[in-house]
Amino acid sequence: MLHKRWLFIALLLSIGGWIAIPTAPAHPIQIKSAAATPLEPPVINETAKDFSIRNPSTLTAEINAYLQAHHELGWFSGSVIVAHADEIVFTQGYGMASLEHQAANSPQTRFRLGSVTKQFTAAAILQLQDRGLLDVQASVATYLPDYPNGDRISLHHLLTHTAGIPNLTSFPDYLEWMRLPTTLVELIARFKDLPLEFEPGAKFSYSNSGYILLTQVIEAVSGQSYDEYLTQHLLHPLGLENTGYENPLAVIDGLASGYQLTDDGYQRSEHINMSVPQGAGGLYSTVEDLARWNQFLFDEGGRDNTILGDEAISAMTSPFVPMVLDKRPDRFYGYGLVINPPPEHLRIGHSGGINGFVTTLIFFPDEKLTIAVLCNVEAADPDRIARDLAAILLGDPYERPTLPDAVTVDPAIYERYVGAYQVTPEFQVSISIEADQLKIQGAGQSAFTLYPASETEFFARIMDMRIVFNQTADGTVESLTLIENGQETIAPKLNN
Repeated sequence: MLHKRWLFIALLLSIGGWIAIPTAPAHPIQIKSAAATPLEPPVINETAKDFSIRNPSTLTAEINAYLQAHHELGWFSGSVIVAHADEIVFTQGYGMASLEHQAANSPQTRFRLGSVTKQFTAAAILQLQDRGLLDVQASVATYLPDYPNGDRISLHHLLTHTAGIPNLTSFPDYLEWMRLPTTLVELIARFKDLPLEFEPGAKFSYSNSGYILLTQVIEAVSGQSYDEYLTQHLLHPLGLENTGYENPLAVIDGLASGYQLTDDGYQRSEHINMSVPQGAGGLYSTVEDLARWNQFLFDEGGRDNTILGDEAISAMTSPFVPMVLDKRPDRFYGYGLVINPPPEHLRIGHSGGINGFVTTLIFFPDEKLTIAVLCNVEAADPDRIARDLAAILLGDPYERPTLPDAVTVDPAIYERYVGAYQVTPEFQVSISIEADQLKIQGAGQSAFTLYPASETEFFARIMDMRIVFNQTADGTVESLTLIENGQETIAPKLNN
């Protein structure tokens, strides 16, 4: 859930988090088939296996300077790890795990993972298949006989977000009940009797509901709670002692607090009861444990196949479903993992977001690089940070974050910008004036200040975002362009 962090563009344009903006998810994407046979897998560049890390001291200084720039702007508080094969290249914490207690972040700090959880849930399902206890091509009804439409939905559909089950974190009343304790059965009751949004297998549409249902499948098949199964069969055997499911009443030693950045500084994030995310977003971990997890997943020669076999790992990393409809799809969903094939560097991973926390864990197979970025402030952009850290290691171009200087403009011009703008069919933003300052507010989110870089271009200080107001020849404002994370979205003005 990313309430009151204004990264709605990134969230609508890049799937990957426990997302609870009060809008629908990104537009479902038409696909030919979501059958078990994946699309042609991306080819690993065998010539890149000789990649080596350049001067470690220079590299460390450059990485630290980059992360420090994010931290000084208030856009990053958290921990980072960079590993090459089984060697840690860089790891460090920035900012405070707890502002109240002045406890600093470190590589051992535990963070809520959000949807990075999904790969662990997928691994548990595949482990049960390895042990002959289920089949991902079987129907949900095979394991949950009373689930409506369960005979039409396979576990494969749930794993790849192609089941058509409505995403409960996008329901209009989600923000009302996310703070309340619940049970797995009560959560599933919120969506089980709703009509499917499309025929299973016909489209990709990100749904936390599907992974909550997979949580129940794990419990039904194993006879254990989700927490018990993961701990006993995945986490402890792999030595992931700082990773676990966050039971709502438990005191988790070393767990960071989550914050949001506002015009008035850091504030505690909105509360979420941790009985809500389940296997869709309920785990916590450290950057060190996540590097260990990636080493297990991707070190074929050194992996313990009694925990998870080669076929299971292959299924997790197979590009089953295209996530973007374009001349060529640039992202695919596997089982709990997103695959970004060339022409850029091949990447496999997942991002997450849950109140006060944003996260990402990625692996570059050609270079054997793991990068984990765990943040306890919603203003952070862990995907950008991870990509830029990779660029530093790979010698690719990147930019340190900066803020432009605010200029002086006549506040009278702000009047022409006031109004509502349609970002997506389901989501609007409003522009208003308060004390001679321009304010922007997304539906269901807090307003914050925009600062002028010119008479038509404005920027935010609480995150890396710019807005350009587009005018006709006679000065009428017809739209605004939101620029964030390299993405541009044009939002028409509704009340010209």
